[in-house]
Amino acid sequence: MENKEAKELKQIVLDINNNVKANLEEAEELENIVYYKDFEFEQAGILEKDLFVVKINNKEDNTSEYQIFDKEQNLVAIVDNKGKLQFAPEYIENLRAIDENYFLTLNLDDIENFEIPEKLEREDRYFSKDELEDLEAEKRVEDVKEFMGDDEVKSYSEVDTDKEIVFDKITNKQEIDPYEKVTGTENLADMIPEIKEKGYVKIGVVYSNASKGQSGMFSFVGITADGQIGTIDSLENLEGTTTGQTITSINSRDGSVVQEEQVQGMLQIEGRNSMNGTEEYLSVRIGQYGIIEVDYVRAELSRNEEKRYISAPIETRSQMPTSKEVKDFMDRSRNVDMEDELKKAEPEIERDGETRMENIDETASNDKLGPDDIIVLENGDETTLRKEAEKAKVSVEEFMRKYEERSGKTPDEKLEEIHEEIEEEYGAPSRTR
Repeated sequence: MENKEAKELKQIVLDINNNVKANLEEAEELENIVYYKDFEFEQAGILEKDLFVVKINNKEDNTSEYQIFDKEQNLVAIVDNKGKLQFAPEYIENLRAIDENYFLTLNLDDIENFEIPEKLEREDRYFSKDELEDLEAEKRVEDVKEFMGDDEVKSYSEVDTDKEIVFDKITNKQEIDPYEKVTGTENLADMIPEIKEKGYVKIGVVYSNASKGQSGMFSFVGITADGQIGTIDSLENLEGTTTGQTITSINSRDGSVVQEEQVQGMLQIEGRNSMNGTEEYLSVRIGQYGIIEVDYVRAELSRNEEKRYISAPIETRSQMPTSKEVKDFMDRSRNVDMEDELKKAEPEIERDGETRMENIDETASNDKLGPDDIIVLENGDETTLRKEAEKAKVSVEEFMRKYEERSGKTPDEKLEEIHEEIEEEYGAPSRTR
């Protein structure tokens, strides 16, 4: 267990981290914070205790500067990207107020070629960017625990809704760019107008065995720009009825795989239902490495409960970007009825454990066949790509690639062209290859 001094140190570091980040320019990022028990400004003749040095990188010109603070979070000095040290005017005045005679012995002019000490002593402490993010997450969990009145909150992740996010690093902190669509035409703030109405800039996803708020294992809370936490009343947790619910889930990266997955909670989006018997939800699961994952879900209520849901992940910093094809497929304004897609997916999943999005959408010409899928020709005969590859005496992989490259043609036309191409390239089919 941490002692009181270690906890106080972390709190100071977290406060400095948050204050510096709030004032960074767009091209700047906070790289690390180093705590020095003793810090010497040798050229100035000053030895200070308990200073915190913040390194700030500029991504545009690939330079760094340093800001130095005391434990009260007052700015002491700045070291620019050329190594020139300048003391803060307030710090200089404080030195004068302490002892005028001592002040007169100091050299407080700008110091050129100043170097931050690299060697750390036993009581010094280095906080990397990842450690600082962990401190932020720990603090947010504590804030959420207090708000929820629940000490059993186990994890927390965030969804940004009102500022643009640059996905330059994948971490386990969930964030959604409001300008990055969840579907082809809508983002999360469009789907839940309450987010904008209440001024929420982030959405926290809280996991607890006894959470309050929406009275389920998972709760969504809104966070304003000044850190205030509030409820999201437009989401109704379907407690008890959706734990372990089976959903047909689309791979976000390329839509190539549709498979049955179980979720650990679902929340219905208020007002997102239609006269034709569809509803919309957010589903939640604990994924790899304990990361909370959120999907956008559409349901066809006319189907059996086990077979009515289809979903695609919402892009976060811990979930890979969702392709345009997947977003368009999930878009209710473009793909009104999911009944046919769910019906098409069912037999392929039962047979192979998975299928492809191209095979269940409304565009027949983009279907991707497996080597043993049945192809019905115009004369009623049946064949497969594996059989056709054997006839041509090439590998099935090569034959499938050639088949997929040809779009907008009937199966008969594709097969005829491929056999002619292979014969021209290799010679007669009887030739050993």
